Amino acid sequence: MTKYFVNVCLPPTAPEDVRAALDAAMAPFDVNNPEGGNPDGEWDWWRIDAGDEERFMVRPKFAGDPRLVHQATHPNGKPRDRLPHRCDGGPVGLLDFAATRAAATARAEVRFRAEQHEFGRLAAHHPPAEPRIAFWRRHRADPHAYPLAQAVTDHQAQPLVRALSNPSALPYPNLRLATHVLAPDVDPIAHFTRDLRADLRRAAAVALMAYALLTLDGQWTEAAGPGPFTDLLPEEDPATGFARQTGNYLESLDADCLVVRLLCHC
Repeated sequence: MTKYFVNVCLPPTAPEDVRAALDAAMAPFDVNNPEGGNPDGEWDWWRIDAGDEERFMVRPKFAGDPRLVHQATHPNGKPRDRLPHRCDGGPVGLLDFAATRAAATARAEVRFRAEQHEFGRLAAHHPPAEPRIAFWRRHRADPHAYPLAQAVTDHQAQPLVRALSNPSALPYPNLRLATHVLAPDVDPIAHFTRDLRADLRRAAAVALMAYALLTLDGQWTEAAGPGPFTDLLPEEDPATGFARQTGNYLESLDADCLVVRLLCHC
């Protein structure tokens, strides 16, 4: 059982009719089929909820517009903050997709900088470490003299790598630096010395994407089963291609069509 987000696309709909339109659009994917199950089932409950920071940005002149969709409460019934210039959905013409992407990249940069600060503090207390590729190159240059097993051992033996692979030993618990375990295919040094630009590109690419997209014509699509979104660019992986094409789909909708993000459970 898990929770996930889905972007639901609706034809032009009056504010008072949005809930009924969502009910109708989501009904074919209800697993709670009284007749013994639903082979197309995707959810057992859902609610309007785009998360907190991930809510859609609103074009400034439409802030407070009654056509915007807001979820007023948390699942426990407590009031949910109404964030300025953000919403859980609404007519495409009222939403600012460019600003939504910009906000996502800004959050990604803040996370990256904070992570780098913590990594720098930890690295300052250990000898410099080399990424895994340095040991692999030595192995490939002379496989007999420097076996792969030795390359793996030497990479993992570096004090900084071992520190990053031992959560209980980390002195800076406020960030999850120790997300890695010692394994032949894991390289925390490469991870923490990566280029920020890749993170920003990824954040922009997925800013409009949810786990699933329900199109205007009723197609439920996911990265694992992308439906119409299979046109990949050269060297583009399926997840990135799904993010790009679903974003393009949302931006192609008529201004009066709605996009509403739901939190689902299945």
